[in-house]
This record gives sequence, structure tokens and C-alpha cells, in this order.
Amino acid sequence: MEKRIKLLTLLLTAGMLLGLAPVTQAADVDKIAHECDECHGKDGNSDDPKVPNIAGYSAKYLEDALNDYKSGDRPGVKYKNDEGEESDMNEVAKKLSDDDIKAIAEHYSKKTFKSHAGEQKTDPKLVKRGEKLFKKKCKKCHADFGTDPEDDAGILGGQWMEYLRHQFDMFASGEREMPKKMKKKFKKIKKKDYEAIIHALGSK
Repeated sequence: MEKRIKLLTLLLTAGMLLGLAPVTQAADVDKIAHECDECHGKDGNSDDPKVPNIAGYSAKYLEDALNDYKSGDRPGVKYKNDEGEESDMNEVAKKLSDDDIKAIAEHYSKKTFKSHAGEQKTDPKLVKRGEKLFKKKCKKCHADFGTDPEDDAGILGGQWMEYLRHQFDMFASGEREMPKKMKKKFKKIKKKDYEAIIHALGSK
């Protein structure tokens, strides 16, 4: 009888601890997400053209991106918020544990991406040309004109054009490393056509 009571006590204690664990984790995620939202906007939808939306990205893409920032494999852009405080993603990611990264990636993957198409000016002629180029060079890895998170390649359609422009420049200069399959196709895109693709993406 005494053994049964001890076993029951152990099971109840374990159950209570397991029940409390998600609450603690949720609180940590909320705290980290609040800090992320200071630059990336409420729920990961940015109101600054220099800073990308991260809402709705796949958890895998976000996790991979954060790990790349943490290791330094992906360069972080230095950014000043409204209070004049400077930060960059390399420094931010270095402060995150592996569990933090997994949790925050899952958090933003459940948010809804809000397109900036109606907030930025696009040239119809460039959009038309950019759509043709994108379909020819990019659609294999960026489904539904870069709006499908399931391809684990980020969300490009409806993203801020200023942010996209800077990323194109980083890829072109070699400052940001490209996947091998992207590198071959990117090299075949003329620099004058970057803007057409950016306008097409910004219009989605």
C-alpha cells in the first residue's frame, strides 16, 4: 500500500511538472517575440521598408535563418530603431539558445503574412517583365510567386521592395551566400533585371 502511495505521488508530481513546462516556455517565447516585434512589427509584420516581414514564414526557414545568423554564415544588417538603438541579427541570434530559436520560429510560422503591395509604388511595365523573369528563373523554388511558405524559402511576394533590393545587392556582391541551385540561375539574371523582379514581387 505504501509503495502504491509513493508511486502515485511521483506520477502526480511528474504530471504537474510537465503541465507547468509549456507555460514557462510560452512566457519565454512571448518575451522574445516582443523584442523581435520592436523591429519586425506587430506579430512579425514590419512597418519599416528596410526590415522584412517574418510572419507566416515556415518554421524550418526561420530556424535555419536564425542559426545562420547565429553562426555568422548570414550577415546581419545593422539597424537603428525609433529610439536610436542599434542592433543586427547576428548579435540578436547569438543570444538565443537552440530551444529559443525553435520556439520563436514556430511562433512566427503561425502568424499571418500581410502583403505590402498596396503600400509601395510599382511600375506596371517592370512588374510585367519581372513576372516573366521570375517564372523562368525562380518559380521552381519560390512557389506561387514567392508567397507559399511551404517551399521553405521565405516569403518574397508582397515583401518590402527596399528590403528585397538590399538582399539582391548582397547576393550580387557575394556578401550573402546563395544556395548552389540558386547561384547558377542568379548569375544568368542581368543586373538591370533585378529591379523588374523586385517590382513584380512588391506588387503581390
